[in-house]
Amino acid sequence: MLRQLMFAATVAAAALLPAGAQADKSWCTDDHMAQMDAKVAEMTDADKQKSAQTHLDASKAAMKSGDTDGCITHMQAAHKDMGL
Repeated sequence: MLRQLMFAATVAAAALLPAGAQADKSWCTDDHMAQMDAKVAEMTDADKQKSAQTHLDASKAAMKSGDTDGCITHMQAAHKDMGL
């Protein structure tokens, strides 16, 4: 239930962003995922770290399945959790 609520909130937030903010395909690369893994590991706020990791994992799964929009949406949420 919590995951569904988080996903719905993420989708709603993404719908409100300007189109240009949703189109950064450079986030959906193995290199960027590795950089994000390192940054998540450095986080000190456990709650935000857990949320960022959850979104990063979802972004990786979307990337592997060819869902670029899903990858970007989850990456935006991970960036937000990290304060980026």
